Amino acid sequence: MRAVTTDAIVLRAYNLAEADRIVVFLTRGAGLVRAVAKGARRMKSRFGAALEPFTVIKLTYREKENRELVTISNAEILKSNFDLAAQVEAGEVLAYMAELIGEFAPPHEADEKMFRMLSACVEALATDADYSRTVMRYFEVWVLRLAGLFPDLRSCSECGVELGESDEAIADIELRPYCRDCRRHGSSVISLSVMRTLHATYRLSPLKFAELHRLSESDDSELGEITHRLITRAIDRRPRTLVATTR
Repeated sequence: MRAVTTDAIVLRAYNLAEADRIVVFLTRGAGLVRAVAKGARRMKSRFGAALEPFTVIKLTYREKENRELVTISNAEILKSNFDLAAQVEAGEVLAYMAELIGEFAPPHEADEKMFRMLSACVEALATDADYSRTVMRYFEVWVLRLAGLFPDLRSCSECGVELGESDEAIADIELRPYCRDCRRHGSSVISLSVMRTLHATYRLSPLKFAELHRLSESDDSELGEITHRLITRAIDRRPRTLVATTR
């Protein structure tokens, strides 16, 4: 049996038997981890509030070879986001983010970029819960990008010509971008404002992005259609509650 200590973000928890819980974490050192917290449902649980959703903790767990579930030994709170999770819109966005992490973060595979991106998005929401929808769009783009599922819109996929922030992109159903000279039948235009928004996700942190890019209703709808299409394709068009929240 091996002991592992790593920073972790609590994503969700489920009741198990009479006194235990199963807790899902995104960890810095081991990716997505599902763990048993023994005695977590007891009144005087040693875990206290450390297993509340989106709490940032120092997690220690024990794992056995060829076992997906690990056992939590210790959980030390580094930052609590209990008040944030209790706010309706922010709480819904956090739950949605947790679902996307569950879809796109492979179990027990460390992904430093994914961990830092999620951490930064949670920090942005903690700064101002009114950023919820803008941060959600940023998160959708980046979780797809880190999974290798978001096309690079900075150049034409046919001729390679650069597509700048001042250019509209023309994309096919797979969101492959084209310049006007390479436009294909059945493709659609990505608006100039949404192209600028997407370019901004490359260079800005989620907090700076939310501060500088309060999305209009039309831009939010257009961007949501793009991310919704890619998410749906990535999970094989299976009907999921999480997809409905991107509308």
